[in-house]
Amino acid sequence: MRFELLRKKISQYPLFTFADILKWFPEVNLFTLKVDLNKWIKKGYLKKIKKGLFWFPEVEISDQFYLAEKLLSPSYISLETALNYYGIIPDISQKVISLTPLTTRKFKTIFGDFWFCHIKKDYFFGFKSVYSNDKKFFYNIAVPEKALLDFIYFNLKRLKEIEDFSEERFCFDNFFSWKTCFEMAKVFQNKRVFEITKKIYQFYEKNKI
Repeated sequence: MRFELLRKKISQYPLFTFADILKWFPEVNLFTLKVDLNKWIKKGYLKKIKKGLFWFPEVEISDQFYLAEKLLSPSYISLETALNYYGIIPDISQKVISLTPLTTRKFKTIFGDFWFCHIKKDYFFGFKSVYSNDKKFFYNIAVPEKALLDFIYFNLKRLKEIEDFSEERFCFDNFFSWKTCFEMAKVFQNKRVFEITKKIYQFYEKNKI
């Protein structure tokens, strides 16, 4: 297979898998393709992100969240990463954190670190698909209310002891729906999740400026 043939295709899809190539070029010989990919990687034409996932470096990846979507699916971005995205917490996570019903995985890439935390299938909801920065691709991210609930669920032990939540530095703007949050909290069927959600709500309602 000639690289120029693949180059025309991947200029539209800078992140692609081995399966993508076979879908685009079904007539290609499997063994030959593996040999060619290794050759192109050595020459610097392509970069290997992980086993079976490749990047065409002539096209910039402007959005880490899009890469998270390609690294492991099904998954959606949540916890501190999503909370910062919505401006609910000020601190930027040093890694992109996603949730998945699959096994917990961690990936260290040239684009940064990506963590995929396992969550029960029953809790795998409350996310939406949004455009990446370049408006070409989609990724999944928790809605604000679900991002908070996920954060509570993964930090139950620590949060249940807190009465003054000011150190958490949460910021809930008008876009945040507490009604939606409490409705989603019921799905967890976890008394502590609901109680902590209520404590956070009451604290911030009481301390509104």
